[in-house]
Amino acid sequence: MKKDLRLHPEYGVNPTIPVCYICGQNKNEVVLLGAAYKEKAPMHMHLDKIPCDKCNELLKSDVLLIEVRDGESGENPYRTGYITAIRLEVAKRVFEKMDLDKNRIFFIEQSVLKNILGDLYGKETKRKLPDN
Repeated sequence: MKKDLRLHPEYGVNPTIPVCYICGQNKNEVVLLGAAYKEKAPMHMHLDKIPCDKCNELLKSDVLLIEVRDGESGENPYRTGYITAIRLEVAKRVFEKMDLDKNRIFFIEQSVLKNILGDLYGKETKRKLPDN
């Protein structure tokens, strides 16, 4: 499938580096937006909801809780930067009424996450992720 890139009159190919919707890290790609983006493209940009390789690997066995500020809502709430991965088997016991086979990514308010994690909140308890 061939797609022609229309150059932006001022910014040419207008490149950007996509970032992961979940963790916010670079996806190690460059996207040429050209005239499809009306302004100068930022250096880093959320373009889709496709997870990066590391988050995709986590989602095979875990549920991800993305912490947001209390009172935030909507499709893309303000994130604090804290992400917690919970093993799927454990999450199914804790969140028994949720369909975790369809969705494994959830936004959770900071105060709620602190209540769930208790003394573990803020402590480094991550497993080593596989290298990309």
